[in-house]
Amino acid sequence: MMFDKILSFARSSQLLVCETDGFSLRGAVVKRFGTRIEVLHRATINQVDMADAVMDLTETLKADGWQGGGSAVLLSPAVLSTLVELPVNPKKPRSLPQMMALVQGEAEAVLLQHLARWSLGHLLVSRGYMTEEQVEAVMDLQQGKPNPAGGLEILDKFSFRRFGELAEELGYIKRSQLNACLTGQEWLKIDDEHIECNWTPQGAVEDIPGTFNWLVSCVSQSLLQRWLEVFARQGVKLKAMYPLTGCAAGLLPESSLSEVLLETHPGLVKAIRLQSGQMTARQAYLHFNKSALELCLESYHAMHVAPNEALWLASWDENGEDLANELRRMLEVEVNLLHDPALDDSLTPGMLGVARHALGGCEPGRCIEVRVGGPLPPLAQRLEVRAAALAGVLLLGLAGTEASLQLRQSEAQSHNDEIEARWKSISAAKKRIDAQIQAIKQRKQALLEQQLEQHRLQAMLDFYDRDIPERAALVKGVLGVLQNSVSDEIVMVGLHERDSRTPAMPLPPNSLAAKDGRVEVESFTLESWAVSEAAAQTFVQRMQQAAAPWDLEVRDSRVFSGKGPLKLDGFSVTMRLVKLRSADKSGQPDKV
Repeated sequence: MMFDKILSFARSSQLLVCETDGFSLRGAVVKRFGTRIEVLHRATINQVDMADAVMDLTETLKADGWQGGGSAVLLSPAVLSTLVELPVNPKKPRSLPQMMALVQGEAEAVLLQHLARWSLGHLLVSRGYMTEEQVEAVMDLQQGKPNPAGGLEILDKFSFRRFGELAEELGYIKRSQLNACLTGQEWLKIDDEHIECNWTPQGAVEDIPGTFNWLVSCVSQSLLQRWLEVFARQGVKLKAMYPLTGCAAGLLPESSLSEVLLETHPGLVKAIRLQSGQMTARQAYLHFNKSALELCLESYHAMHVAPNEALWLASWDENGEDLANELRRMLEVEVNLLHDPALDDSLTPGMLGVARHALGGCEPGRCIEVRVGGPLPPLAQRLEVRAAALAGVLLLGLAGTEASLQLRQSEAQSHNDEIEARWKSISAAKKRIDAQIQAIKQRKQALLEQQLEQHRLQAMLDFYDRDIPERAALVKGVLGVLQNSVSDEIVMVGLHERDSRTPAMPLPPNSLAAKDGRVEVESFTLESWAVSEAAAQTFVQRMQQAAAPWDLEVRDSRVFSGKGPLKLDGFSVTMRLVKLRSADKSGQPDKV
């Protein structure tokens, strides 16, 4: 069952379902949507010749929008179905040839019992062209028996004549009616010994240990081949043929209880008992002169339906609800009417049940088809099952590989997350270090600025604490030298200090300062005027003597004649008064 559900996915979701009673053909193009069957196109053809009926049906469906082609299944009264008892355990199936031999032996007996069903007289009665009494009268004439109606005295005139010719000659039927039944008979009657069978297991037989019920269907191989060719000429592939009655069981919901189904057709009722979804009894009641209600009542009592058994009714007649109400009233039991929105006069419960079965929408054992190409071998021997098993192994392998890849991916992702976490930690540490380095740089810059500020303050302090006092002492010394050296014969013209940015003049090589290593650090240029040369020379000497105690030295003294104040003739005197300081070993002056 599990494999059937798996294989149902491979079945086509669109199917042409046809049904014939031998004198008309109904067809519906259906499609499965989940568990629901939807009818896309439908048509009914009242044509006796089934070859022409199939052609007219496909053309009508195409005119309704059907694209044509695809697969089809057919319900036909020529397919006989029954429940047989076989000593074969479904869990231990026989080989296909063995099962074929067992089933064909049972099916041949069933076919022999139903040969009379397709006789010409039976068909004429089923169509309402003749009564059973008229059929018996014609058969009596064929056999040389006296005619109860009288009028015929020479029996040899009617002995060994064809049934149809006698019925027509007696005025019971018309030629057109005879031809219609003869044509319909060609599509119903078995005309060879070769039959095609199929079977499906049911439950065990309660009172016979080791014996199991098997649902069997069979049809003539030549008739199956004829239908196959007719559909093939219209570009449609016939997949299987189903029995006309009993397939409505495919519409029953799954149940673990015992239930009975009554399926009605004109002049026929099929009664089926199911226990836990498996068939335990199956009987057909045929009588064209009885109503559906009478046949249902006979079937109900013949099946000995228990009060606790659910009763279902499947009727393709538009008065199915009325029939259910009559059964409720007369039997005083609950009657469940099988109903589906898709059912109408062109789609019977049997067709809908076959659609569910063929498209994988019902339990596989509810009905059985006769497959084109013969029955399938046991599940373990089927190519598609092996392919499905191989596909399952491959899927398991792929699933294992996928799981392994997922695990590896998970491990890689975990490792990647760990690396990313470490990288984030390192990045955060780097940011902290960079921030600390930046803070250190800022602190260094701040310290440098503080040092520069300290140097500036120190230079300012040195300027106020050392340079200004030294300058004051120097100026005081210069003024003291001038005070002690200037006489009445000398007129001071100017006193100029040398720019500190001007490099100091080198000392004369033979001077005392050059010899003791002192250097010139300050310089004043003195300009004066003397009334006489002697006064000028005396002034120079006195300046040299007065400057020595102040660590000053007179250099570059010059005396030359020139105009003085008030344009008087005299001598101009220029000299430089320099401040000397001892130098350290590096040549730089020592700090005072």
